[in-house]
Amino acid sequence: MTRLALPGGVPVGRRLLFAERRRASLTVLGVAAALLLVLVLDGIFTGAIDRVTSYIRSSPADVFVSQSGVRTMHMSASALPADTVGAVESVPGVAWAAPIGFTSGSVIGPDGRQLTYLIGYDTTTGHGGPTSLVAGRAPGAGEAVLDSQAAEQLGVAVGDRATVLGVPVRVVGLSSGGTSITNTTVFVSLAEFARIRDDRVSYVLVGAEDGADAAMVADRIGATVPSVTVQTRQEFADSEARVVTDMSADLLRLMSLVGLLIALAVIALGLMTATLNRIRDFAVLKALGARTGRLVGAVAAQVAWTVALAALVAAVLAQLLGWVLPDVSPAVQITVTPTAVARTTFEALATGLVAALWPLRRIATIDAATAFRETR
Repeated sequence: MTRLALPGGVPVGRRLLFAERRRASLTVLGVAAALLLVLVLDGIFTGAIDRVTSYIRSSPADVFVSQSGVRTMHMSASALPADTVGAVESVPGVAWAAPIGFTSGSVIGPDGRQLTYLIGYDTTTGHGGPTSLVAGRAPGAGEAVLDSQAAEQLGVAVGDRATVLGVPVRVVGLSSGGTSITNTTVFVSLAEFARIRDDRVSYVLVGAEDGADAAMVADRIGATVPSVTVQTRQEFADSEARVVTDMSADLLRLMSLVGLLIALAVIALGLMTATLNRIRDFAVLKALGARTGRLVGAVAAQVAWTVALAALVAAVLAQLLGWVLPDVSPAVQITVTPTAVARTTFEALATGLVAALWPLRRIATIDAATAFRETR
């Protein structure tokens, strides 16, 4: 049989994919829905980590000092000697040092109870307190600042009373960004923290002088002040993120595995069906002289186009959900990262190529005329 050479520049895969636009659109949307599931699950976890570490990441401190061996705030207890603040302030390169008290418990309002981190800070400098107030003022004796989302959920407004760790306080301000899926944040003065809990210094927040390198200042503090752990803001935030990830590892793996398996199954089925629907067209190309490599390239092009368009649609929809969801459920945050999009797209592409090329194996192993007859 005489083989007819097909023009090498003809984009066969793309033309076959979009020959029936309705079918192509349904395939792309099906794959996009599967990818969206994976991106949303990943985004919810990433958003939760962002919320848990937001206090550290938004802090004006360049360096955090804690008890020796303590590298996080979450699920940790740190206690420092009272003279640690003075010792840290005397280190070259330190512009300011501010103590905070830190503990966990619950806050109770008329509409319920919520787990909380209680932070006591020096209200005269503001270091260690809320990054911004959306309402009210800094707390004084017998007063507290609640996160606005938690206050709404608890039915508390500025001027109302709430119970923090069993102690009644008056809410005089509302902060933002301190509530996650699991807990919220309450700020009080250091004197009030001592009344509610004790007069411990849990952590010392350190601001570096202008032009000073934070890592170098941290090294100097570690070498000068005994029995402390010293970390830069980024190191402290990374440590916090790791411990939260480790605590949620089993649940995260289960959610991610289930979501990924569902997504890959949908992608494999959709792209395999797309190839099966075009199997006669590939047989015709085989009969016209197309070599197996050309057919494989055409299918791969279809898969690449489908996954690329689906990934774009899924990323846009996930980002839109990330913008809209906080209005519906303020405690839930979806953070879509380029890394997550790239990883999910690669997994979909690999799965799609295997599934789409599998039906082509029968045509590739028989002669052209037989391939054409068997698909009629």
